Amino acid sequence: MTSPEADGRTGHRGEGGGMTANIVIMQLVILAVVLESDLGRRKIGWFRVGRPIIGVALIVPFFFTSLPTGGNDLLLQGVSALAGAALGLFSVCPLLVSVDYHPDWRWRWPRTSPTPGRPAAVSRSGPGYAAVWIAVTTARLGFAYGAQHIFPVGLGVFMATHHLSGTALANGFIFLSVSMSLFRSLGLWARGRACRAQAVPVVGAAHTMGVAR
Repeated sequence: MTSPEADGRTGHRGEGGGMTANIVIMQLVILAVVLESDLGRRKIGWFRVGRPIIGVALIVPFFFTSLPTGGNDLLLQGVSALAGAALGLFSVCPLLVSVDYHPDWRWRWPRTSPTPGRPAAVSRSGPGYAAVWIAVTTARLGFAYGAQHIFPVGLGVFMATHHLSGTALANGFIFLSVSMSLFRSLGLWARGRACRAQAVPVVGAAHTMGVAR
């Protein structure tokens, strides 16, 4: 980065263009996987918790190229990862996602099927949960578009002034997305585990009382 103009041209033709295309693909895929996994009433099981993690593991290698450590690059990437963790945990907080214990959960309809169900922690999420993920994804895509088409020169000046590279900025988007998805899974797993731990003794006590009667 030798000048603001040079930074602007680089963002237009080099890393910025590639960053924008990569971000669009990755963000939309992660958003689709998360919403398909979580909206409505869903059992909190290993497959559901792990599916976004598997998706991230398959997607990221196509977009992650290197880990720059010069200047403030590590700081930018670390802050992005922490921001993603905070957003991921917020997206599965009790305000947006409720978690209940079902001793006889049946995934397939009808619920009155004679086939016995299994104990499970079940989450319920709706428009609020979807709105958080859509808003964050839209903001990231909006910034990526602006970096290429609206303020590439201004962004180049900012990055040069603060000793940041284009690769670190692209990685920041990747780390934010990955961290948000991973901590969404961690938050769901922790809440499901806590719900089952609290409910099982109660269910066992009720069953014992019923047998005694």
